[in-house]
Amino acid sequence: MRSQLARHVLRRLLASEASVALFPSLITPRPALRIYPVRSRVTRTVQRRTFLKLFQKPPRTLKELDSEPGYETLLQFRAAESDNVRPPPRVELVKAWRELFVYKTRHGRVVNSIQAICAHRVLLYLSGQSTNNPDSNLSDEDLRIARESLLKPPRDDFTNHIEFSRAIYKELEGRRETQAKDFYAFVAALSQYGKALEARDLVLDYYQKMAGKESDVVRLRHFMPVIRGLAKEDREAELLDFVSQARKAGVEYDPALHGIVTTFFAQRDNVGETKHWFNKPINRDLPPASTTYYEILKFALRNNQEEWAMGIYQNLISRLESESLRYHKPGWDISFQWAVLLLGKGIDHVEHMIAVATERTQDKPASQPNIGTINGLIKIATDKNDPYLAERFIALAQKLGFEPNYKTYMLQLEYRIRANDLDGAFAAYQSLQDLEETTKDKELSVLNSLIRALCAAPHPNYERVLEVTSYLEQRRVTLEPETVVSICMAFLRNDETYEVIDTLSLHTVHYSLAERHMVRKAFVQYCLEKKNSTARVWDGYALLRQFFPEVETEDRVAIMDTFFDRKRADMAAHVFGHMRAHGNPRLRPTLETYVRFMEGIGRSPDEESMRTVHNMLKMDTAIQTNTLLYNALMIGYVACGLPYRALDFWTEITTSPEGPSYNTLEIVFRAYEVTPDGDSLANELWEKIKRMDIEVPEKVYLAYAVTTAAHGHLTDARTLLYDMDNVVGKGPDLHSLGHVFNVLPNREMKEEFEAWANEEYPQPWTHLKKKYGRRRNEDGLMVFKIPRPWKA
Repeated sequence: MRSQLARHVLRRLLASEASVALFPSLITPRPALRIYPVRSRVTRTVQRRTFLKLFQKPPRTLKELDSEPGYETLLQFRAAESDNVRPPPRVELVKAWRELFVYKTRHGRVVNSIQAICAHRVLLYLSGQSTNNPDSNLSDEDLRIARESLLKPPRDDFTNHIEFSRAIYKELEGRRETQAKDFYAFVAALSQYGKALEARDLVLDYYQKMAGKESDVVRLRHFMPVIRGLAKEDREAELLDFVSQARKAGVEYDPALHGIVTTFFAQRDNVGETKHWFNKPINRDLPPASTTYYEILKFALRNNQEEWAMGIYQNLISRLESESLRYHKPGWDISFQWAVLLLGKGIDHVEHMIAVATERTQDKPASQPNIGTINGLIKIATDKNDPYLAERFIALAQKLGFEPNYKTYMLQLEYRIRANDLDGAFAAYQSLQDLEETTKDKELSVLNSLIRALCAAPHPNYERVLEVTSYLEQRRVTLEPETVVSICMAFLRNDETYEVIDTLSLHTVHYSLAERHMVRKAFVQYCLEKKNSTARVWDGYALLRQFFPEVETEDRVAIMDTFFDRKRADMAAHVFGHMRAHGNPRLRPTLETYVRFMEGIGRSPDEESMRTVHNMLKMDTAIQTNTLLYNALMIGYVACGLPYRALDFWTEITTSPEGPSYNTLEIVFRAYEVTPDGDSLANELWEKIKRMDIEVPEKVYLAYAVTTAAHGHLTDARTLLYDMDNVVGKGPDLHSLGHVFNVLPNREMKEEFEAWANEEYPQPWTHLKKKYGRRRNEDGLMVFKIPRPWKA
């Protein structure tokens, strides 16, 4: 059962450090598996009050969850370090370290970037002071177990893995306990995680320094990880130079080295270098690796080198028919694959070749074709995107009596998913789920693809989605973030919130910050999609807030805006309130956020919500009021029908050192527009503007004209429109005419204005009628459906 204190710490830590890319990505720890049977899902139902509710089952509750052992303690340490408070006792930290990394090693689990930084900080803390109590210190073996866990690469950022590996090696060096295997693991980590040049320098120095102290075999084995790393980083010049130095030092040109260099140039379609390195003799006349043969075949087909490849194939066949490779099963399997891809042979020819291979190796059953042979053929058909050919190889396996294995079904899954045959893919999944075999990373990717394909169907089969998901969760597999997104979006669209909660609880706990960001952004996008109902958007936001307290301010504001667009200012106020109550000051509302909210009130007036946020502003000591904020408050109060209160803010602006802006003048004219005595106040302000001889922008001039029209001074309003070109440099457009028409207080004035506008400004008036329809307002008068936005 999880610790409630730890859960509080995790939530606070993530929320308070949201903008720092170091901290935990979890809200609740991980359960062992999805704890509810597939058929216990609950869907949204209409709520009705009835005595029959007394006899219904209680709603489904969420089971207490348990996390990876030791992880919570490491997180508590990181939270304590961040808050500068006392950390957990050393004994607990050492125990937690051991439990976590033993668990990771035993189950082959990836250490994500957050776990790496937490464990790294614990290591620095523990190594800063030592005690005589063995339970308070990390042993050399503890460090090595952690180091081995770090060699399983994460999906995204591995910067923390590099620094953590470096710290472990440095600690072992400081204890004078380093061995050759420690140096090899450190070099492998550097090479694997983008630091191959640093690893190269270390290896060359180590080779010279350990001459005479270690055997050549031990010293030379350090070269291969660096060669792989240089190839992975696409460093051609450095790779060739280092291979040359390795060969001079005594590294054999074996199938592994041959495969790395040949594949490097083949994947880059470098014809000359590929041929050179492939044709270079391998030590002890060993054959190339199977993967190298396959890369060469694909290279040849891409670059019109079939004739050269034919020579390789003929050489392979001759060696298989001789004694040198007669019992080399990978060679036989390769020959079948090349016959299909290079020669275009069909199933009958392949069957004949398999019969020949079986006969020639009958005295050594381990070298005879088997289901692995068929799997290789299915793979090339899958890579060729030929599901029909793949199905024929499946049929051939049955004909030959080869029993399909886990790999067979996985390949079948893959090509059926690519062919969008979801029924066939699910049938293949059902065939494999009873096989007791360890699921490899590549195979996990296929099952993730199956889930995503099922979720992406026009009408998802939710039972199947949960069945595959539960199968993986029973094996303690963490789904890819893309898969979690697909599951959550599918079930949100089906109003099955419990399944979304389960999925997020089970998997996001193991994600790095980058992976959490991917899931988080998907939820934000879901909330912003206009096609989703308001109820569903609110559900999505509630889950987003619960599981991702680190949601960025701009995303929260965007969600707030979408509720205003949906005319739900009350929900927008809740979103704002959640920002205001956030534990992280960096995620609390800024002055611009308050302004954005009041502008939203201008689009969707709601007095209660507006006053709620205004009260928050009064209590917010971090906000210094300025003209921009006063403008926003004026917008909020005018939109809610409280113009006199809005004019109090106008008074504050006129007496402030900053003074009004052009937006202020537009807003105050709009306040006068709905104020009973606003016409005289507007005239007074307009005269003051003219006396000051300031430049009048179009929006301010139009606001005064609209205010004049709103109070029934039609003649004055028309005069203002006539003079508009002289004052602002352009005549009335369709928006000017439409806004003035909309505010006229009676039907007679509207008819008179329409006749006048049609005569004086026929083109913009005609355009106005075409672009915007009409409706009746609350007074029964016709108005154009033309937007009139507010801007503080």
